[in-house]
This record gives sequence, structure tokens and C-alpha cells, in this order.
Amino acid sequence: MSPSSETRATGTLEEIGRRDHEVTSEYRIFGPPGTGKTTNLTRQIHRAVERYGPEGVLVTSFSRAAAAELAGRDLPIASDRVGTLHSHCWHALGGPEIAEANVEDWNKDHPSLAITQQKRQGRLDGEEAADEDDAAKGGDALLEQLSRYRGMMMPRRAWPPTLVAFEQMWAQYKQDNGVLDFTDLIEKCLRDVAIAPNNPAVIFADEAQDLNRMQLSLVRKWGEHASYFIVAGDDDQTIYSFTGATPEAFLDPDIPDDHKIVLKQSYRVPRAVHRMAEDLIHMVTRRQAKEYLPRDADGDTCKFTGKADTYKHIECRILREAEKHLADGKEVMFLAACSYHLRPLIAILRKEGIPFHNPYRRSNGFWNPIRVGKRVSSAGRVLSLLVAHPAFSDDRPWTNGDLAQWAEALQSKGILRHGAKTKLKAADAAQAAGMDRLVEIFEPPALDSLMTALDGDYRVLLDWWRTRLTTDMAERAKFPIEVAARRGPRALIDKPQVIVGTIHSVKGGQADVVFLFPDLSQAGDAQYSHGGADRDPVIRQFYVGITRAYERLYICQRESLGISL
Repeated sequence: MSPSSETRATGTLEEIGRRDHEVTSEYRIFGPPGTGKTTNLTRQIHRAVERYGPEGVLVTSFSRAAAAELAGRDLPIASDRVGTLHSHCWHALGGPEIAEANVEDWNKDHPSLAITQQKRQGRLDGEEAADEDDAAKGGDALLEQLSRYRGMMMPRRAWPPTLVAFEQMWAQYKQDNGVLDFTDLIEKCLRDVAIAPNNPAVIFADEAQDLNRMQLSLVRKWGEHASYFIVAGDDDQTIYSFTGATPEAFLDPDIPDDHKIVLKQSYRVPRAVHRMAEDLIHMVTRRQAKEYLPRDADGDTCKFTGKADTYKHIECRILREAEKHLADGKEVMFLAACSYHLRPLIAILRKEGIPFHNPYRRSNGFWNPIRVGKRVSSAGRVLSLLVAHPAFSDDRPWTNGDLAQWAEALQSKGILRHGAKTKLKAADAAQAAGMDRLVEIFEPPALDSLMTALDGDYRVLLDWWRTRLTTDMAERAKFPIEVAARRGPRALIDKPQVIVGTIHSVKGGQADVVFLFPDLSQAGDAQYSHGGADRDPVIRQFYVGITRAYERLYICQRESLGISL
């Protein structure tokens, strides 16, 4: 380890902003898993506002989710003072058009190097374009590599020839169309914008270990013009290496010890899980030495040893263990390095009618199949059907709006009268749909069987609806129907007990019980097998996975390629 790695932080939260700034005005808050980094950062923001006023503070983070968590804690600053670094840069540059959101002409001209079109706001908010194993177009990998090399500020002479050629074409496309890509936002601000938007007195950079060298260089450049600035994160949780983030970018240059603060007490990780995590993270080649204490609970770890205890054989033993914890009211999280390792699990959860979600990545429909909200969804249609059944808590008569939701999914022949769907769309959605309305909508035999089903068990009503759905809707509604049939209607409303996601997607989250699959992609396995610093990103990734567990951690067997835990 380097000398700076061996240095222990000695600063305190109360001294932030009050230390000697002759060497640097930067302060680093290290927040290991579950130590309350966001809570402490919120307090520091309040302190800064008391001293410099609400216009004197700028808060930035790697993702909108992290920024939104801070903003949701009643920060005494305007909403435009909190956002991702890309978002702040976009506003500072006058809101330019974004290249990744305007690739139609590029894809026409370069079909073999086509690029997946991105949503401008989503990427400005820090949403990931896709998991590394998801389907991608021919140019996506090259654009990702280009962004990574640029973000790491790697000299152009070190780029492979194929990347140089791609960059030349991409740069010409941007110039011809007057657009900037996401890396340009940071690069132009680093070059041309000396002072952060609105000239803040204090700058806060949260989740700073996920920022690459160029992004952190910009934070530090802007920080030179502030009274002081704080970068908060944890080098041990640097897992966005594919975007160019490295612990070195976070840890270098070294700063005085009294400018480093470690939050040492975990309020999440129990002793047994903590021991495994500590054993793992001490295998990396470079890290900030820090005292890190478990919460006052024993906790438990369990390693599956059977050959079938892998991500491909969930139904054997793993699901049975999980169901025991679900029956006890525990929240269960399933984690993997790659999303394709989760597909067999999701297939079984769907088959068994077990509700699941990923509250940290709501935009991913594969991980969030049950959505009940303003927009019509298959789960919403099921609820609109069952709301009139006595089995539904607070049951009530159908409204025209309810009827429209579940009836428009039905086949028309022999079920709906001519023009029924048009009449439902034109009706007052809030008005009760009495028998007169039902007679107007349904053919007599269908109405008779509907009334019989409504008088029976709610599952009979569900079956009546299911057997009359259009082919397309029958497939989409299969899972929410299964959930309602097996778990009751409220299972479509209540927060799922099961969380499913990649380790990257749940960073910052936790669950009572965590099942961790130790499998790696071929690229990840090659990286891990290399040893030395090359395997560090894999170690940090699984360190993050391990430290999501609040009570109990299960390590599943690897199917083939994987890390030894």
C-alpha cells in the first residue's frame, strides 16, 4: 500500500470548514456501509446554510437517487442547488442538445456502429443506460470505452487504434449536428467554467467514489473558488470501474489527516457479516485505512454447499430458505453481479406468484413488474376488477373507470356488446357503474356468468376474467393474476418483501436477509483471475453486496465462473 493508504483519518465533523486551508480547502468524509453518511452530510449542509445562506451551497452527487435522498431531507436550499454533476454542467452550459439522445442520423450513416438512443433527462439524472450484460448495439461498447478513457483522462496516445478511429467519426458527428455528449459536459466545464453555478461558498459532492478522475477534477477546480468543499464517499465501495471511477481518483491527491473524517460505526452490518466483509476488503491493493465497527448484533452467514444451490436451480433449496424468512415478515434481497444471473430467479418468482421489485431502480420494468399508479397497468386492471369483491378490503361498487380498465382487456366476441369499449371511454370515470351500465356493456350470457363469479370466491372472478382476456393481455396480466390468486388482492398494493437486482443497482440499500450469487461474467472472471490490482474492482463489488445484509447473509454456490467467498 502507498503511504497515504496507511494514514488514519483524524478529523472530526465539527471541525469541517474551520481547519487551515493553506494546503487545501477539501474535506473528505469516508462513510463505510451503514454508517449514516447521508445523515451526517445533511447536517453539514444545514451548518453551511446557517453560515452562508441557502444560495451559498451547491450539492452534487453521482446519481439523482442519491441527490434526491438528500433533497428529501428538507434541505434549506432550492431544488436547483441539488443535482448530479452532469445536470449542473448542462445548466452551466446553457442546456445544449445531447448527442446520445440524438443518434438517429448517426445510426443511419453507421449501421454497424449503431448507438442505443438515451433519454437526455434520465442520463443527466445519473440513470445507467443498461447493465453490462444486456443487449447492446454495435457502437455502444465503443462509446462506453471512449467515455471511460476520457473520464479517466487517459492520454490519446494510449488509446487503441479502433477507439481513435471511432472517436474521430463521433467527434465529426457532434460537430456537424451541434451537439455535446455526456462526457463533453464535464470536459467543457473543466476547461471553460472556472466557478460552479451561482458561485457557491460551499460545495458538497456525495457518492464521490463513483465519480471518475475528470469529474472529481471539476469538483476540485470549482472547490478552489469556494470557502471549502466536501467529497463524501467510501473508496471501498468504488464499483463503477466501467465508467472510469477508481479509488485513486477519490484518494489522490493526499490531503492533511485533519481534513479526513471516518464515520466508523455501522448501524446496519452485524458482526458475522462484518467479519466476512472485512476479510474480503482487506485483499485489495489500495485503500484508505479506516476503523469500521459492526452494529451490536451477532447476525449470521450461511454458505450453500450443494451443487444445485446455484442461480440456475433456485427452486431446489434457495427459494425454500427464502420463503421461511418471508413467512417471518423479513425483507429478502437477491443479488448478482450480472442481470442475466437473475433471470432464472425471476422466472420462478413469477411462476410462484411471489411479488418482487427493485425500489432503487424503478425504471427497470423487468425488476418491477407490478406497478400500480396513475398509468394503466396490468396490476391496476386486476385491482380494478377485484375492488367490487367482498374479499377486497374496503370493497365498493365498480365505477365506470374501473369497468373501463378491466373490460377493455377482454375479447369482444360473445362478451361485449357492439361499441361497449367506446361507451366506457366516453363515460364519467368517477360515476358508479350500476346494473344498467353492465347490461349496456355485456352480452347476456357473459353478464350472467360474471354475476355468478362475483358471488363466488374472488379467485373465481379472477378466473372468469383471465379466460376471457385478449391473447396479448393474458400474457401481460399472468403474473399479477398469479400474485392475487395466491397471495390475495392486497399483495398487489403492499410493498413487496422481495428485492431483486444487480449489486450495482442496490448500492445504498439493505435488507434483513440477503442471498448473494458469487457468479461472474467471462470478462469479470478474467479480471478476477488476473490477480493484483486487476481483481480489486470485483472484490469491491462483492464487498458492497455482502454489506447489504442487516441480519443474515447467504452465499450461494457458483454455477461455473465466480469469486470465492
